[in-house]
Amino acid sequence: MKIITENHFVVKIFIIGLLGVLSLLLSNFQNAIELPLEITSQYSSTQIQFLILINPLILLSISVLVGNLCFGKVGLEAPILSSKFDLQKIQPLIRDFLKVGVISGIVLGIILILISVVSEKVISSELVNSPLSSSLNIITRLMYGGITEEIFMRFGLMTFLVWIIAKISNSESNWVFLSAILISSLMFALGHLPIVYATVEVVSFGLVTYILIGNSVAGLVYGYLYWKKGLECSMISHMTTHITFVVANFLF
Repeated sequence: MKIITENHFVVKIFIIGLLGVLSLLLSNFQNAIELPLEITSQYSSTQIQFLILINPLILLSISVLVGNLCFGKVGLEAPILSSKFDLQKIQPLIRDFLKVGVISGIVLGIILILISVVSEKVISSELVNSPLSSSLNIITRLMYGGITEEIFMRFGLMTFLVWIIAKISNSESNWVFLSAILISSLMFALGHLPIVYATVEVVSFGLVTYILIGNSVAGLVYGYLYWKKGLECSMISHMTTHITFVVANFLF
């Protein structure tokens, strides 16, 4: 397969990921996370907000680099971002991705909401009382959660896993992609635990189980969409899931 190495593609995917990282500035994490005294005494609130961007920016750079080197070799695609935006050519793709992404995102959002309702006795007091739940701006959820996380977990991590498993097994059959989807989904779920431990006073086994199951299910859906449709479709689905949560919270 042809490796996508054109500068315009790398720049585009880095820029949209960077916008997601910058959207973290719209959310007040200092109210949600208890920072060490040595940090709060040395830096102003504004400086801390910008310091929070360092790790995501490093992860973004690594993910874009790794993904760009590997994904064309294993047949994964970002067909809209890697095109030269010929509207006539990409219009059918955009329509298809919007349809599949929005429908899957809504269905997934409803499933995750139902899981939370079933688990309500275990998780409600812990998560509802967490300051993080009120600290995340809607734009941060859509841009960082929906776009930048997909670049981290799908374009970067899942792509690398497909490539390395295919190399080791000397195979590009379906099980290679399914294995990469499963592993990256579990890592996606585990990646949400540090922020839970940082913002929830008492983390129960039930809450950890809920976080792992919910995010693993989401990761499986987004990974499958990346494999079968393209990176942009998984981004649309992820963003739509967040929109579904916001609408549900507003209505109920």
